Amino acid sequence: MGTLLKTTLSKKLNISPGRIWHMAVMPCFDKKLEASREELTDSVWAGDDGKPGKGIRDVDCVITSKEILMLAESRGIDFFSLSSEPISQPDFPDPTIHNFLFPTTKRRRQEQTPDAGTSGGNLHYILHDIQSRNPGSQIQTIRGRNADVVDYIVVNPSGETVFKAARYYGFRNIQNLVRKLKPARPSRMPGGKPFGSARKPTGGKSSGLEYAYVEVMACPGGCTNGGGQIKVDDQVVLDRRGLGDTKPGPQEQKAWLAEVDEAYFSADEQEAAASEDKDADLVAGISPSYIRDTLAHWSEITSIPLDKLAHTSYREVVSDVGKKVSDTERVIQLAGKIGGGW
Repeated sequence: MGTLLKTTLSKKLNISPGRIWHMAVMPCFDKKLEASREELTDSVWAGDDGKPGKGIRDVDCVITSKEILMLAESRGIDFFSLSSEPISQPDFPDPTIHNFLFPTTKRRRQEQTPDAGTSGGNLHYILHDIQSRNPGSQIQTIRGRNADVVDYIVVNPSGETVFKAARYYGFRNIQNLVRKLKPARPSRMPGGKPFGSARKPTGGKSSGLEYAYVEVMACPGGCTNGGGQIKVDDQVVLDRRGLGDTKPGPQEQKAWLAEVDEAYFSADEQEAAASEDKDADLVAGISPSYIRDTLAHWSEITSIPLDKLAHTSYREVVSDVGKKVSDTERVIQLAGKIGGGW
Protein backbone atom coordinates (compact mmCIF):
# COMPACT_ATOMS: atom_id res chain seq x y z
CA MET A 1 0.00 0.00 0.00
CA GLY A 2 2.81 2.42 0.84
CA THR A 3 4.42 1.88 -2.55
CA LEU A 4 1.09 2.46 -4.31
CA LEU A 5 0.42 5.69 -2.44
CA LYS A 6 3.87 7.25 -2.66
CA THR A 7 4.56 6.41 -6.30
CA THR A 8 1.14 7.56 -7.50
CA LEU A 9 0.85 10.69 -5.36
CA SER A 10 4.39 11.87 -6.05
CA LYS A 11 3.77 11.52 -9.78
CA LYS A 12 0.30 13.05 -9.87
CA LEU A 13 1.09 15.92 -7.49
CA ASN A 14 4.62 16.42 -8.85
CA ILE A 15 6.22 16.31 -5.41
CA SER A 16 9.01 14.29 -3.85
CA PRO A 17 8.03 11.00 -2.14
CA GLY A 18 9.76 12.42 0.92
CA ARG A 19 6.97 15.01 1.27
CA ILE A 20 4.34 12.27 1.58
CA TRP A 21 3.83 10.79 5.03
CA HIS A 22 2.15 7.41 5.27
CA MET A 23 0.97 5.78 8.49
CA ALA A 24 -0.34 2.20 8.72
CA VAL A 25 -2.42 0.70 11.53
CA MET A 26 -1.48 -2.94 12.10
CA PRO A 27 -2.27 -5.74 14.58
CA CYS A 28 1.38 -6.69 14.99
CA PHE A 29 4.45 -4.96 16.43
CA ASP A 30 6.67 -6.82 13.94
CA LYS A 31 5.17 -4.68 11.18
CA LYS A 32 7.29 -1.84 12.58
CA LEU A 33 10.40 -3.86 11.81
CA GLU A 34 9.08 -4.90 8.42
CA ALA A 35 8.47 -1.28 7.43
CA SER A 36 12.12 -0.46 8.15
CA ARG A 37 13.51 -2.99 5.68
CA GLU A 38 15.49 -1.57 2.79
CA GLU A 39 13.41 -3.60 0.33
CA LEU A 40 10.40 -1.45 1.27
CA THR A 41 11.89 1.93 0.38
CA ASP A 42 12.14 4.01 -2.77
CA SER A 43 15.61 2.56 -3.35
CA VAL A 44 13.75 -0.26 -5.12
CA TRP A 45 11.38 1.66 -7.37
CA ALA A 46 12.93 5.15 -7.71
CA GLY A 47 15.79 6.12 -9.97
CA ASP A 48 14.07 6.41 -13.36
CA ASP A 49 16.40 9.36 -13.97
CA GLY A 50 19.43 7.16 -13.44
CA LYS A 51 19.90 8.23 -9.83
CA PRO A 52 19.30 5.77 -6.99
CA GLY A 53 16.52 6.31 -4.49
CA LYS A 54 17.20 8.04 -1.19
CA GLY A 55 15.93 5.24 1.03
CA ILE A 56 12.58 6.93 1.70
CA ARG A 57 10.30 4.44 3.38
CA ASP A 58 7.09 3.29 1.72
CA VAL A 59 5.51 3.29 5.20
CA ASP A 60 6.79 6.05 7.48
CA CYS A 61 5.04 5.01 10.67
CA VAL A 62 3.36 1.85 11.93
CA ILE A 63 1.14 1.90 15.00
CA THR A 64 -0.99 -0.85 16.45
CA SER A 65 -4.65 -0.84 17.45
CA LYS A 66 -3.59 -0.88 21.10
CA GLU A 67 -1.41 2.20 20.54
CA ILE A 68 -4.32 4.06 18.92
CA LEU A 69 -6.38 3.45 22.04
CA MET A 70 -3.49 4.56 24.29
CA LEU A 71 -3.01 7.71 22.20
CA ALA A 72 -6.71 8.56 22.46
CA GLU A 73 -6.70 8.05 26.23
CA SER A 74 -3.59 10.22 26.65
CA ARG A 75 -5.43 13.08 24.94
CA GLY A 76 -8.65 12.65 26.87
CA ILE A 77 -10.56 11.28 23.88
CA ASP A 78 -13.29 8.73 24.55
CA PHE A 79 -12.51 6.49 21.61
CA PHE A 80 -15.73 4.52 21.95
CA SER A 81 -17.93 7.64 21.81
CA LEU A 82 -16.63 8.62 18.38
CA SER A 83 -19.05 8.29 15.49
CA SER A 84 -18.71 5.15 13.40
CA GLU A 85 -19.89 7.00 10.30
CA PRO A 86 -17.22 7.40 7.60
CA ILE A 87 -15.66 10.84 7.37
CA SER A 88 -15.55 12.84 4.16
CA GLN A 89 -12.39 12.42 2.14
CA PRO A 90 -10.84 14.17 -0.85
CA ASP A 91 -10.72 12.35 -4.15
CA PHE A 92 -7.52 10.48 -4.90
CA PRO A 93 -5.82 12.24 -7.85
CA ASP A 94 -6.15 9.21 -10.14
CA PRO A 95 -9.75 7.97 -10.73
CA THR A 96 -8.79 4.35 -11.41
CA ILE A 97 -6.70 4.07 -8.26
CA HIS A 98 -9.38 5.96 -6.33
CA ASN A 99 -12.02 3.39 -7.31
CA PHE A 100 -9.65 0.60 -6.36
CA LEU A 101 -8.92 2.06 -2.92
CA PHE A 102 -12.42 3.37 -2.19
CA PRO A 103 -14.98 1.20 -4.02
CA THR A 104 -18.45 2.75 -4.09
CA THR A 105 -20.39 0.05 -5.91
CA LYS A 106 -21.89 -2.44 -3.47
CA ARG A 107 -21.55 -5.65 -5.36
CA ARG A 108 -21.40 -9.21 -4.15
CA ARG A 109 -19.51 -9.46 -0.93
CA GLN A 110 -15.98 -10.76 -1.15
CA GLU A 111 -15.83 -14.30 0.15
CA GLN A 112 -14.49 -13.68 3.63
CA THR A 113 -15.35 -16.66 5.79
CA PRO A 114 -13.75 -18.36 8.80
CA ASP A 115 -12.29 -20.86 6.33
CA ALA A 116 -10.13 -18.02 4.99
CA GLY A 117 -8.43 -17.65 8.35
CA THR A 118 -7.76 -14.49 10.29
CA SER A 119 -4.56 -13.41 8.55
CA GLY A 120 -5.66 -11.98 5.22
CA GLY A 121 -6.76 -15.10 3.37
CA ASN A 122 -3.78 -15.63 1.03
CA LEU A 123 -3.85 -19.39 1.51
CA HIS A 124 -7.63 -19.44 1.02
CA TYR A 125 -7.29 -17.60 -2.29
CA ILE A 126 -4.46 -19.83 -3.52
CA LEU A 127 -6.51 -22.96 -2.82
CA HIS A 128 -9.50 -21.62 -4.75
CA ASP A 129 -7.25 -20.46 -7.59
CA ILE A 130 -5.76 -23.97 -7.90
CA GLN A 131 -9.28 -25.41 -7.79
CA SER A 132 -10.43 -23.07 -10.59
CA ARG A 133 -7.53 -24.28 -12.74
CA ASN A 134 -8.56 -27.91 -12.20
CA PRO A 135 -12.26 -28.22 -13.15
CA GLY A 136 -14.17 -30.67 -11.00
CA SER A 137 -11.55 -30.70 -8.25
CA GLN A 138 -12.37 -30.45 -4.55
CA ILE A 139 -10.65 -28.83 -1.58
CA GLN A 140 -10.33 -31.22 1.34
CA THR A 141 -9.55 -30.07 4.88
CA ILE A 142 -7.63 -32.17 7.40
CA ARG A 143 -7.67 -30.81 10.94
CA GLY A 144 -4.53 -31.09 13.05
CA ARG A 145 -4.14 -31.62 16.76
CA ASN A 146 -5.49 -28.13 17.46
CA ALA A 147 -7.47 -25.42 15.68
CA ASP A 148 -4.30 -23.63 14.52
CA VAL A 149 -3.02 -26.58 12.47
CA VAL A 150 -4.84 -27.45 9.25
CA ASP A 151 -3.77 -29.33 6.13
CA TYR A 152 -5.45 -28.67 2.78
CA ILE A 153 -5.33 -30.74 -0.39
CA VAL A 154 -6.87 -30.14 -3.80
CA VAL A 155 -8.03 -33.43 -5.32
CA ASN A 156 -9.00 -33.80 -8.98
CA PRO A 157 -12.02 -35.91 -10.11
CA SER A 158 -9.83 -39.01 -10.46
CA GLY A 159 -8.79 -38.76 -6.81
CA GLU A 160 -5.27 -37.54 -7.50
CA THR A 161 -3.84 -34.84 -5.22
CA VAL A 162 -2.71 -31.89 -7.33
CA PHE A 163 -1.85 -29.43 -4.56
CA LYS A 164 -1.07 -29.59 -0.85
CA ALA A 165 -0.84 -26.72 1.60
CA ALA A 166 -1.15 -26.05 5.31
CA ARG A 167 -1.84 -23.43 7.94
CA TYR A 168 0.29 -23.25 11.10
CA TYR A 169 -0.41 -20.51 13.64
CA GLY A 170 1.55 -20.11 16.87
CA PHE A 171 5.23 -20.70 17.69
CA ARG A 172 4.70 -24.14 19.20
CA ASN A 173 2.94 -25.36 16.08
CA ILE A 174 5.60 -23.77 13.88
CA GLN A 175 8.29 -25.64 15.82
CA ASN A 176 6.44 -28.89 15.20
CA LEU A 177 6.24 -28.06 11.49
CA VAL A 178 9.99 -27.42 11.33
CA ARG A 179 10.70 -30.71 13.10
CA LYS A 180 8.40 -32.51 10.71
CA LEU A 181 10.13 -31.13 7.62
CA LYS A 182 13.69 -31.18 8.96
CA PRO A 183 15.94 -33.88 7.43
CA ALA A 184 16.76 -36.72 9.79
CA ARG A 185 20.28 -36.96 11.15
CA PRO A 186 22.35 -39.66 9.44
CA SER A 187 22.59 -42.88 11.44
CA ARG A 188 26.01 -43.93 12.72
CA MET A 189 24.83 -47.34 13.86
CA PRO A 190 25.88 -50.41 11.86
CA GLY A 191 23.24 -51.19 9.29
CA GLY A 192 21.73 -47.73 9.54
CA LYS A 193 20.60 -45.69 6.57
CA PRO A 194 23.39 -44.24 4.42
CA PHE A 195 24.78 -40.78 5.12
CA GLY A 196 22.64 -37.93 3.86
CA SER A 197 19.33 -39.78 3.81
CA ALA A 198 16.36 -37.63 4.75
CA ARG A 199 12.99 -38.49 6.07
CA LYS A 200 9.88 -37.53 4.20
CA PRO A 201 7.42 -35.09 5.75
CA THR A 202 5.44 -37.08 8.28
CA GLY A 203 2.22 -35.16 7.87
CA GLY A 204 1.29 -36.75 4.59
CA LYS A 205 -1.67 -38.88 5.56
CA SER A 206 -3.50 -37.58 2.55
CA SER A 207 -0.74 -37.97 0.01
CA GLY A 208 3.01 -38.19 -0.46
CA LEU A 209 2.98 -34.76 -2.06
CA GLU A 210 5.07 -32.15 -0.25
CA TYR A 211 3.65 -28.83 0.84
CA ALA A 212 3.55 -26.29 -1.97
CA TYR A 213 2.54 -23.48 0.38
CA VAL A 214 2.37 -23.05 4.15
CA GLU A 215 0.72 -20.05 5.81
CA VAL A 216 2.71 -19.41 8.98
CA MET A 217 1.83 -16.87 11.66
CA ALA A 218 3.59 -16.51 15.00
CA CYS A 219 0.45 -15.61 16.96
CA PRO A 220 -1.97 -18.36 18.04
CA GLY A 221 -5.26 -17.65 16.33
CA GLY A 222 -3.60 -15.58 13.61
CA CYS A 223 -3.42 -11.83 13.10
CA THR A 224 -6.64 -11.02 14.96
CA ASN A 225 -4.73 -12.15 18.06
CA GLY A 226 -1.63 -10.14 17.17
CA GLY A 227 0.64 -8.70 19.83
CA GLY A 228 -0.52 -5.16 19.04
CA GLN A 229 -4.21 -5.94 19.35
CA ILE A 230 -6.41 -4.86 22.26
CA LYS A 231 -6.57 -7.76 24.70
CA VAL A 232 -9.30 -8.90 27.05
CA ASP A 233 -7.15 -8.05 30.09
CA ASP A 234 -6.49 -4.46 28.97
CA GLN A 235 -7.92 -2.08 31.54
CA VAL A 236 -10.16 -0.29 29.04
CA VAL A 237 -11.87 -3.59 28.20
CA LEU A 238 -12.22 -4.52 31.86
CA ASP A 239 -13.76 -1.12 32.64
CA ARG A 240 -16.23 -1.28 29.76
CA ARG A 241 -17.36 -4.72 30.88
CA GLY A 242 -17.62 -3.73 34.51
CA LEU A 243 -15.01 -6.26 35.60
CA GLY A 244 -12.85 -3.81 37.53
CA ASP A 245 -9.56 -5.47 38.47
CA THR A 246 -10.83 -9.00 37.85
CA LYS A 247 -8.26 -11.00 35.91
CA PRO A 248 -9.88 -12.74 32.93
CA GLY A 249 -9.38 -16.48 32.64
CA PRO A 250 -8.86 -18.68 29.56
CA GLN A 251 -12.59 -18.80 28.80
CA GLU A 252 -12.88 -15.01 28.83
CA GLN A 253 -9.83 -14.74 26.57
CA LYS A 254 -11.33 -17.26 24.16
CA ALA A 255 -14.67 -15.43 24.13
CA TRP A 256 -12.93 -12.09 23.49
CA LEU A 257 -10.96 -13.49 20.56
CA ALA A 258 -14.20 -14.93 19.14
CA GLU A 259 -15.70 -11.41 19.27
CA VAL A 260 -12.68 -9.97 17.47
CA ASP A 261 -12.88 -12.69 14.82
CA GLU A 262 -16.60 -12.05 14.35
CA ALA A 263 -15.93 -8.34 13.83
CA TYR A 264 -13.21 -9.23 11.31
CA PHE A 265 -15.43 -11.57 9.31
CA SER A 266 -18.52 -9.37 9.44
CA ALA A 267 -16.81 -6.22 8.21
CA ASP A 268 -18.19 -4.85 4.97
CA GLU A 269 -16.08 -6.35 2.21
CA GLN A 270 -16.66 -5.09 -1.30
CA GLU A 271 -15.20 -6.24 -4.55
CA ALA A 272 -13.25 -3.26 -5.78
CA ALA A 273 -15.33 -1.55 -8.46
CA ALA A 274 -15.04 -4.27 -11.08
CA SER A 275 -17.66 -4.28 -13.80
CA GLU A 276 -20.42 -6.87 -13.80
CA ASP A 277 -19.08 -8.60 -16.89
CA LYS A 278 -16.00 -9.65 -14.89
CA ASP A 279 -17.96 -11.77 -12.45
CA ALA A 280 -17.17 -14.83 -14.55
CA ASP A 281 -13.51 -14.82 -13.52
CA LEU A 282 -14.07 -14.31 -9.79
CA VAL A 283 -11.90 -16.48 -7.56
CA ALA A 284 -12.91 -16.40 -3.88
CA GLY A 285 -14.67 -13.10 -4.56
CA ILE A 286 -11.68 -11.49 -6.29
CA SER A 287 -11.40 -10.74 -10.01
CA PRO A 288 -7.87 -11.57 -11.23
CA SER A 289 -8.42 -9.66 -14.48
CA TYR A 290 -9.46 -6.55 -12.56
CA ILE A 291 -6.36 -6.78 -10.36
CA ARG A 292 -4.12 -7.24 -13.41
CA ASP A 293 -5.71 -4.26 -15.17
CA THR A 294 -5.25 -2.09 -12.08
CA LEU A 295 -1.61 -3.12 -11.71
CA ALA A 296 -0.95 -2.38 -15.39
CA HIS A 297 -2.56 1.05 -15.00
CA TRP A 298 -0.44 1.76 -11.92
CA SER A 299 2.75 0.93 -13.81
CA GLU A 300 1.67 3.06 -16.76
CA ILE A 301 0.86 6.24 -14.82
CA THR A 302 4.06 6.05 -12.75
CA SER A 303 6.35 4.96 -15.62
CA ILE A 304 7.85 2.34 -13.30
CA PRO A 305 8.15 -1.35 -14.30
CA LEU A 306 5.61 -3.52 -12.51
CA ASP A 307 8.27 -5.86 -11.14
CA LYS A 308 9.72 -2.93 -9.16
CA LEU A 309 6.32 -1.83 -7.91
CA ALA A 310 4.64 -5.10 -6.97
CA HIS A 311 7.46 -7.61 -6.46
CA THR A 312 9.93 -7.82 -3.62
CA SER A 313 12.67 -10.08 -2.33
CA TYR A 314 13.81 -11.31 1.05
CA ARG A 315 17.15 -10.39 2.57
CA GLU A 316 18.21 -12.31 5.64
CA VAL A 317 19.01 -10.08 8.59
CA VAL A 318 22.27 -11.51 9.90
CA SER A 319 22.76 -11.92 13.64
CA ASP A 320 26.00 -10.62 15.19
CA VAL A 321 26.17 -13.46 17.73
CA GLY A 322 29.55 -15.18 17.42
CA LYS A 323 30.71 -12.83 14.66
CA LYS A 324 34.05 -11.09 14.47
CA VAL A 325 34.20 -7.44 15.45
CA SER A 326 34.60 -6.37 11.84
CA ASP A 327 31.52 -8.35 10.83
CA THR A 328 29.56 -6.85 13.70
CA GLU A 329 30.52 -3.33 12.68
CA ARG A 330 29.44 -4.07 9.13
CA VAL A 331 26.00 -5.21 10.29
CA ILE A 332 25.62 -2.13 12.52
CA GLN A 333 26.50 0.13 9.61
CA LEU A 334 23.93 -1.63 7.43
CA ALA A 335 21.21 -1.31 10.07
CA GLY A 336 22.05 2.34 10.58
CA LYS A 337 21.40 3.32 6.99
CA ILE A 338 18.16 5.10 6.22
CA GLY A 339 15.57 2.42 5.57
CA GLY A 340 18.09 -0.37 6.11
CA GLY A 341 17.97 -3.56 8.17
CA TRP A 342 15.92 -4.29 11.28
